[in-house]
Amino acid sequence: MNVFKRNNIFLLLHIFCWLILGFGFLYTRPADWGDQIPKVFLIKQSVLLVILIVTFYLNYYVLIPRLLIQRSVLIYVVITIVLIVVFTLLKSLINEVFDLNEMPFRQGRGGHWNTFVPGMILLTTGLSITISFIRKWQAEVNLRQQLEQEKVSSELTLLKAQINPHFFFNTLNTIYSYTLSDGEIARTAITNLSKMMRYVLYDAAGKHTPLTKEFNFIREYVELMKLRTGRKTTVHLVVPEEAGDMMIAPMVFLPFVENAFKHGVSGIQEGYISIYILQNNGNVELTVRNTVYKSRRANEDESNGIGIRNTTRRLELLYPDKYTLSMGMVSENEYEAKLKLLI
Repeated sequence: MNVFKRNNIFLLLHIFCWLILGFGFLYTRPADWGDQIPKVFLIKQSVLLVILIVTFYLNYYVLIPRLLIQRSVLIYVVITIVLIVVFTLLKSLINEVFDLNEMPFRQGRGGHWNTFVPGMILLTTGLSITISFIRKWQAEVNLRQQLEQEKVSSELTLLKAQINPHFFFNTLNTIYSYTLSDGEIARTAITNLSKMMRYVLYDAAGKHTPLTKEFNFIREYVELMKLRTGRKTTVHLVVPEEAGDMMIAPMVFLPFVENAFKHGVSGIQEGYISIYILQNNGNVELTVRNTVYKSRRANEDESNGIGIRNTTRRLELLYPDKYTLSMGMVSENEYEAKLKLLI
């Protein structure tokens, strides 16, 4: 439909321009003629208008695409010169046929008329070249933008596809461990996981999802992960209940929360995981802090994994100049990841 509209606009624009040229210039009569316009004058000017139209579209649709744009400049120049000579001779022949050289308004102009027709043809040729190259430049710009959008879209799809299996792999490992020790907990975990899978498959399938649903997903994930934290790890979660109609890229918070449970849980030592999500005036801020144990501290900066790397890349593509992200040790045994989004 858009292509059809553009073609119609293009056609109407051309008709309008030729009407302006025809009635505003070619058919303007000399002042000393009064109200009388000889019919032969109208015929002659109409022929000139037809010659200009043929020159324009012959260049625009045939010579420029097949010769000039294809770098056959010399051939194009030769053919253009030949056309100018042929059309000029044709116009002179028509003048002789209609005996137009004897018309009163041509007296005293002498050689000026000899250059008028080739000058107009040359001007029309230049106009067709200019318009052709402007449209070619616009088409190339549109193509580059389309290719860039397709590239970004494909990259986002790939990154998202890498995040989801990574998340499910870790979650299924947790559930599997409970199938061997506590069947009731495993059944509860499977129920929670089914809810999360429904979110991932349906609600998070698009580019954006309601922020409220993303909050619910984080809650369900944390409840699932609590099953494997044990009594040694304290988990504290603060998430807004509602987020209005705000939208966000799906599963953008998950890798940071997942990373905390991956590295902040110990069955021997005391520790904690705190997750705070604050929303205010279009800003959403996630702060995840967890205990880092001595046995893991040396590798903590390198342990973010594929989920964090892919999420960082997604943020660069989806929220350029609209996010801040900081990750690292904030004390001797505490690691913090803080993400702030403007959505």
